[in-house]
Amino acid sequence: MHIVLYLPEAFYSAIASAFVETLLAINGVRGDKAFSFEFVSSNDHACSKSGIIYPVKSRPSRKMDVLVLLTGVGLDVMESVSALEEESERVKPLVLLAKRQKARIAATCGASYILARLGLLNGRSATISWWLGKEVKKTFPRVKWDPARIVVRDGSLYTTGAAFAGLELISKLVIDLGFATEERQVRKLMVLPPARESQDPYEVPGLEESTSFKKHLRQLAQRNLAELDLAFLAAKLNTSPRTLSRRFLDELQLTPGKWIQEQRLEAARVLLESTKLSVSEICFRVGYQDSASFGRLFARVTGLTPGAFRKELRPATRSR
Repeated sequence: MHIVLYLPEAFYSAIASAFVETLLAINGVRGDKAFSFEFVSSNDHACSKSGIIYPVKSRPSRKMDVLVLLTGVGLDVMESVSALEEESERVKPLVLLAKRQKARIAATCGASYILARLGLLNGRSATISWWLGKEVKKTFPRVKWDPARIVVRDGSLYTTGAAFAGLELISKLVIDLGFATEERQVRKLMVLPPARESQDPYEVPGLEESTSFKKHLRQLAQRNLAELDLAFLAAKLNTSPRTLSRRFLDELQLTPGKWIQEQRLEAARVLLESTKLSVSEICFRVGYQDSASFGRLFARVTGLTPGAFRKELRPATRSR
């Protein structure tokens, strides 16, 4: 199996290295060269965000079985989108070559944006770095985006969440290529953590905010979560509920009810991570009256029960 890793102008060296070191470890476990790899870039040399230089070729030296697109987007959505737009043009010939060669194509972090821009994700399911979720849903409505997921496979295309979701991608690819036994052995040898499924526990509240309207709404929500409803918000903003509903749709592409649900669940995430409050106490604090209904809603939206969510970020310590 020949794996090609595309390195853009800036990328995370930890993920590039983890990929090839995992492949080499599998080769070692098997005692043969099951995998070969090479780095390809549109630049003369590839320099990671941390300043590490990688040896690269301008094009693959042989037929690709897997093409992995690495990116290293930052937290500024507009700057990230601009960089991904430019990178799309540079990497387009390589992606189209991989498609002709019937290779599996995997996108890490923001590289899902590139696949979407090239039309490869139309009608398919995909994920991306969570802070780009709203932007890609607006820009590429034909893609079935699920930014909560860590890894999504749809046919021969793989997309992942933020940078270190690449660790889950490595395992998923290796297993799908027929090396499940070796993957388990390498996971034990390298003491890799259990595979994760959701990005939700890692979201940073408020990071996507870009307008004063959003910030004002969030401030109201943080101070008045239990009594939050459309009438309350309209009164605080000196407008009518009908006018406010239209503004929600125009500026946020959300109904007020959906936005309120997001604020309550976001507050619940923070409390699950940062406090020892019971799930029932958290349920009432964020404005819900029935803990069973709250648990079902939380699981439907995040993919994890409240208890599983808390365990993801706050694993229980073993007694000695």
